[in-house]
Amino acid sequence: MLRHKFTLICAFCFGPLTVAAQPNRPASDSGATTLSTAPAPPAFVPPPPANPAERPAWLKARLDAVFASPALAGAKVSVMVLDAESGKPIYGRNEKNGLNAASNVKLVTTAAALALLGPEFRWKTAVLGLAPAEGGRAVNPAGELQGDLFLRASGDPTLTAQDLAELASELGAIGLRKVRGGLVVDATAFDSATVGPSYDEKSDSAAFRAPSSAASLNGNAVAVTVTPGPTAGAPARVVLDPPSSNLVLTGRVMTAAKGPAAPVVQTSDAGNGQTRVTVSGRVRLGCEPRIVLRRIVQPDLFLGQTFKQLLQKRGITIDKPLRVAAAPKDGLRTLATHDSPTLAVVVHELGKRSNNFVAEQILRTLGAEVMGRPGTWQKGLDAVARYLDGMGIGKASYTMRNGSGLYESNRFSAEQIATVIRSAMRDFRISGEFLASLAVSGADGTLANRMAGSAAERYVRAKTGTLAKVSCLSGVAGAPGQKPLVFSFLMNDVRSPVEARALQDQATELMVGFLDPTLLERR
Repeated sequence: MLRHKFTLICAFCFGPLTVAAQPNRPASDSGATTLSTAPAPPAFVPPPPANPAERPAWLKARLDAVFASPALAGAKVSVMVLDAESGKPIYGRNEKNGLNAASNVKLVTTAAALALLGPEFRWKTAVLGLAPAEGGRAVNPAGELQGDLFLRASGDPTLTAQDLAELASELGAIGLRKVRGGLVVDATAFDSATVGPSYDEKSDSAAFRAPSSAASLNGNAVAVTVTPGPTAGAPARVVLDPPSSNLVLTGRVMTAAKGPAAPVVQTSDAGNGQTRVTVSGRVRLGCEPRIVLRRIVQPDLFLGQTFKQLLQKRGITIDKPLRVAAAPKDGLRTLATHDSPTLAVVVHELGKRSNNFVAEQILRTLGAEVMGRPGTWQKGLDAVARYLDGMGIGKASYTMRNGSGLYESNRFSAEQIATVIRSAMRDFRISGEFLASLAVSGADGTLANRMAGSAAERYVRAKTGTLAKVSCLSGVAGAPGQKPLVFSFLMNDVRSPVEARALQDQATELMVGFLDPTLLERR
């Protein structure tokens, strides 16, 4: 069974595909090349002075040239570079101006979660049954559970169908064969809202808009695999994962020997809490199978129906229909449990892969754990505000409406983002986990294809942020034996995110050269 815990594949690769820019539609943070031409690096950059006291002036002149590039004409730019140890500003440019920080908001979500929940925090999913009044076994010798079987969810952003299958196996191992009631999904750890603030600006079924719920599964997305048929004109094979009764597949994709081949996969409400997966278009003969993820409609029923199906596969029958309701506070016995990976592991993927669903689950978990259940977006934001206030960032000085930075919903200044990064670095309880969550230049995550071959390769850890007309990069630049720099580059109204990324990469290389001029000489 496919385990797509975090990676979201948002487009097919079946032949030529042109994607037009759309306002506020999240673009890839991968830094991959596109048809846009990035500005060439300066023909000659005067080397950094040997005297460290003279280097700040050198860096200022070089960064001024980068951020005054014609490629940023008409753009809004906020830049801050700090000495990580002292907090002393090294360079600033409109550093107090609040701009759309895109996915750099995830730095705020990550730092607050690590500090307030702890890197060791885990989400728990539990299966419970009514305990007999006399204190005997919940499952009787005949393998029966009297009453309902409860699945209590807590907002685990990593829960997969494989995890549910393991829970079903645990129940089978204790002898459960029949439930004399129904399967009840308890999603009360969060409130009933599933669409994050500003997420309603769009209505497409892309997986980056996956709904949020305490009862979530597979990132609340269905993986659709399309495999070409054996001959031209034959229908393609379409497989859904997980193979849940909550999903209804309609339409077909045809196999084509030549010509345009762009299959279309969309999801919609099929009624009764089910998700309709509609496929159409063509796939090219001989193409490798490809997977696309699409959001599901109602997370709690998606989780419940998938679990019920896995229980039946394990030989456990359930007498009554599935329902969503709160489990009783007393009188239950735990039959099986699943613990998520630690928060430290989860934010590692959040930072390196920029997963919106995970960010929103973490924000609502903050609300539930810090401010009290049920977890809501507002409670999560209040918890974050408490954290930011402790470092002097007042609630009135920024705008934060969701945990992922999606759409026109968040405003931070470069100075504030840099302050958050520096604060997390200086908090020994979370510094290692926070830094490990950032992508490494030229090596992994959303920076795998950036800065490779430059002086900055593997000397920068940072978080990317990309929306239409928005490009951001914030993190840490270092050099061997030198005190690192904290930086934040926020760019809005850019004419080309590709050009903006190239300028950001030039700026990081200059910072590395500022710290160690020999790295520029070796380039």
